[in-house]
Amino acid sequence: MIYELGRIAQWDGHIRREYVHADDAAKRDELADAARVSNWQRVLSVVTLAAGPHSLNHGWINAVRLDGNRRYAPLHQAAWHGASIDTVAALLSCGAWRTLRNRDGKRPLDIAQERGHYHLTRILQPEIKQHVPSEVVAGLQRNLHALIHRYDRDAPTYLRLPDVEVLTELDPPAYWIRVSGGIFIIELRSCELNLQAVGKTDYSTPAPFRTTVDRIHEPK
Repeated sequence: MIYELGRIAQWDGHIRREYVHADDAAKRDELADAARVSNWQRVLSVVTLAAGPHSLNHGWINAVRLDGNRRYAPLHQAAWHGASIDTVAALLSCGAWRTLRNRDGKRPLDIAQERGHYHLTRILQPEIKQHVPSEVVAGLQRNLHALIHRYDRDAPTYLRLPDVEVLTELDPPAYWIRVSGGIFIIELRSCELNLQAVGKTDYSTPAPFRTTVDRIHEPK
């Protein structure tokens, strides 16, 4: 399992400003500010520029405000404001995730319904491509987070660790995350995860880690 990073989703979980380059932090602020005031043209412009042909920053469409509390990505903001269907479709075409949850565990669909924006119900309904029981998702996520923490103990202080639920709507069901010293490529395979370490010289291996509901399986 080795994917070309530009061809799969990116889990950009940055939540702390001091861990982000100043130029990127300023652009992320611009993105968050634009989404907060429904300036969708600016949102799409920032996201498009960030995900240029030679950039790996294509995860910004799902980025949350640095040092923020609510963990709203642009699609959450669109749901809160009751944006037009065309706007939501544009965000989705940029890779926005319907299953991404905010700090309160709410998806964009949940927010839209709470706010009475029922015109968005159909378009925000997650399109699940990989059907995995919720209890399995929870177990896989627990072990995934434990494995990431094992190799980067600081990761939980500067990153929102990946949500496995998001993988169920992706095709292919894989994303990558940058941690200190390297990258993890994470792939959902039925009811388990394969995780490939790339660029981390202390434990890089051709064989992937495998996590199931009950344990982490070391490479053979």
